[in-house]
Amino acid sequence: MKTRMFLAAALMGGTVLLAGCGDKSEKVSQPVAQVDARQQEIDKYNQYVGAANSISESFQTFLQRYQQYEVPALAGKAPITAFSVGNDILIDRLSRALDGALAIDTPIPEVDQAAQAFSAALKTLSPLSHELQNYATSKGYLSDNGDQARRQSQAYLAALTAVSDKEQEFYAGLGARDLALTKQAFDEAPKDTAAYYRAGLIYYGKLNTADAETLFAEPNDPQALAAFEKSLALVADAAAGWNGKVSAQAAQSGKSCGGGMLEINEFIGQSRSIIRDVKDGVYKRAPEGAMKNLSAQMQSSSIVRSANRYNRTYGNMINRFNHPTC
Repeated sequence: MKTRMFLAAALMGGTVLLAGCGDKSEKVSQPVAQVDARQQEIDKYNQYVGAANSISESFQTFLQRYQQYEVPALAGKAPITAFSVGNDILIDRLSRALDGALAIDTPIPEVDQAAQAFSAALKTLSPLSHELQNYATSKGYLSDNGDQARRQSQAYLAALTAVSDKEQEFYAGLGARDLALTKQAFDEAPKDTAAYYRAGLIYYGKLNTADAETLFAEPNDPQALAAFEKSLALVADAAAGWNGKVSAQAAQSGKSCGGGMLEINEFIGQSRSIIRDVKDGVYKRAPEGAMKNLSAQMQSSSIVRSANRYNRTYGNMINRFNHPTC
């Protein structure tokens, strides 16, 4: 079960700091060339982040859906009554966004090669997807009994599979870079400040999403549950520190500022619900017998719902940090 990745965009500064509410960082004079190169790197990284966050539903998800519904229908000779492809509108836009980031000279080794391969795979998929999208939208399958879809399905499936693979490699590279930048911001932030707790919230949140991915894949693994609980406790501690700083600053300034605590608490609450459900055996399968298959389907459905809720609350928290209201 792949969790949906949300990334916090880097901010320009002497270092890549996730600026805290009310914190004042000492400005350090840097050579113009060094600042320009650093700004280019941040701009490029942020363009990659924007490209990643524009993917509302992954190509991996569309691939799984196509394999589950369209491939079996096209395997038979009977006329088909429905046909669809996915993410067509995003393909060219995403490829252009990746190319725009790649055009910035400053290298980001963890991401550049994967982004280039991802863009190339999208360009291969593009004409096949557009043709089949037009076919699906115009319901051409009702006039030819699905013949065109059958002819082109193998090539489309191969191209979509390649895009899905390159998408995951791009996510992995960007995720590694994102985690490194987030940890750097956390390590360099002055202790017991709003910036420190804010960076800690984001850093520990990202560790928790990695633990969540493992837990959703193996929901009955005690070690996976323990790791998820441990990283969530760190998130909760950082949230308490952040809330204290924001509340103190609001009292001092006389201006109300929630600091995103609504979204933070919803994320923590959803994560605690997952822990409760795991401990209550919500995801356990029946070991054998006639109910085994039904139980497996129910387990899978429960995990998907939990993962979707977790991803949504995590995304809301990160989006609030990216777009603060105070």
